[in-house]
Amino acid sequence: MRFRIKTAKHHVFSFEPRYYDPVKEEIEGKLRAAESNANHPETASRSSYISTAFKLRAKQNNKSNMMQLMLAIVLLGTFVAWMFYGNDVFYAFLLLSPAYFYFRLKKKKLKIQK
Repeated sequence: MRFRIKTAKHHVFSFEPRYYDPVKEEIEGKLRAAESNANHPETASRSSYISTAFKLRAKQNNKSNMMQLMLAIVLLGTFVAWMFYGNDVFYAFLLLSPAYFYFRLKKKKLKIQK
């Protein structure tokens, strides 16, 4: 007895590639944006406000990431110092923390006065 196995036929697709001109696309996009700004000026100011807010938020995220890194380094350093010197490290922090806060508040007062 003989078995026949059917294989899939080759499919031909009719795909016509279109020409892409990035300069033309950019010009058309700018024209559309200018027309929409002329018709609805309040929308343009709102969109620029939103993009500015996102940029500021990205800068704040970078600052917070740096602060988290510094906090992790201080905690790790404190732990290592505690392993070597014991509880004396905590007494040193109690003595140094008022000086840190004094200079930090002094710096903020100078910024406010300017």
